[in-house]
Amino acid sequence: MQGITLLVEDNDELAQFYRLNLKVWVGANVKRVSSIKGLEKFVQQEENIDLIISKSTFSPIVQKVLELDSLSNIAHIDIGTKNFEGYSVESGLDIKPLIQSCAKALGVTASDMAKLEVPEYFPIDLPHFAVLKTAICRVFKKGKSRHGLAFEVDEPINREKLVQLKKEGHDTLFVHKVDRLRMVTNINQEIATKIDMDVLNPAEALAANEMAHELLQFKLRRIGITPETTALANKSIKNMVAASKKFPKLKKLMGRLIKNKAGYLFKHSQIMMYVCSHLMDHMEWGSEEQKKTINFVAFFHDIVLENDEQAMIHSEEDLKSSRLDQREKDLVMTHAQKSAEVVVKFPSAPMGADVIVRQHHGVPHGVGFSQTYGGNLSPMTIVFILAEDFVDHLIKSGTELNVEEKITEMRERFPTQRFKKIIDVLETVTL
Repeated sequence: MQGITLLVEDNDELAQFYRLNLKVWVGANVKRVSSIKGLEKFVQQEENIDLIISKSTFSPIVQKVLELDSLSNIAHIDIGTKNFEGYSVESGLDIKPLIQSCAKALGVTASDMAKLEVPEYFPIDLPHFAVLKTAICRVFKKGKSRHGLAFEVDEPINREKLVQLKKEGHDTLFVHKVDRLRMVTNINQEIATKIDMDVLNPAEALAANEMAHELLQFKLRRIGITPETTALANKSIKNMVAASKKFPKLKKLMGRLIKNKAGYLFKHSQIMMYVCSHLMDHMEWGSEEQKKTINFVAFFHDIVLENDEQAMIHSEEDLKSSRLDQREKDLVMTHAQKSAEVVVKFPSAPMGADVIVRQHHGVPHGVGFSQTYGGNLSPMTIVFILAEDFVDHLIKSGTELNVEEKITEMRERFPTQRFKKIIDVLETVTL
């Protein structure tokens, strides 16, 4: 891409997200304006504009600006407008469709993108490192004859050192090319946690929540419960609950998660929050306090698991037939217990949340799986177990939902009265 890719974006975090990814993945020369006045001034002064990217609130005016004969050759990509005539993506935080649309708009082929040379030391603009707390890999600065170390793995990235590097003339830092995906993903996740949810459409809110969820899991494995991870968890739970409320029908939420290509771990927790909130709203003994507790449990119950393959295991039979190595199998067997240990250490965790997390596979001590549930499990634990069984079926069904068949199967498996009332409420979930 020789010309300018112009962002019309008034949110600093979103602009940073686009700038990083467009430059890294397609080598775009990205400039940004934050208003329509800025756009009008920019197009008058610059002739070398290939592409303009704008969100739905700006797109109609951008289209009018581009009706001028002198600007008619500039491509335009809209973010978030339904039935937009032209290049459009639903979510600006789903970077792959955005990159693909950029390539189509500019006539860049897959072959052209494949030819982009990836140097041994991959450059990333210095300002992007300001969102990071620590370096997840070695970070380098360019010297006269070779690259020198700027940050060691796990070294804190503080503002003072970044300012000093800037004073020394370093506008760009570098990572080994094998680390570029990890580093860019980490920066994307940190940016996502800082975006105000009110500026995002529902699809973008889910994408931001998934990035925050993955970031928290990563940080918990590295540093455990700290003020930083506590704040991130509390914010993530709040945002995921809010995201659920934007979808009055469960099928709409599921469809959006499928379109977003959300991973199982996140998708499972997000839908669990939706279903568990419905149960607490309609159970005779449900309350706002219990809804808060069960949403907390939905977020944390699989928090120590590392990937989707581990999270999709719900029985010892599943575990035996899996392709996991022994370390992973041990983690899956003990994940309820270990997740409960995380909750015990979490400041101000809802009372009893650790017990539900420990018992969410029906085993009181949290090791292994049970297909029968004794009387020593609390009503809230039973609610969670049935909700998880229901949600797992929904996810595996995809868009081909057959809730009646699942409810019938659950009534046959759980015929006693304490299960019946919960299943009755599950049957009323608005699809």
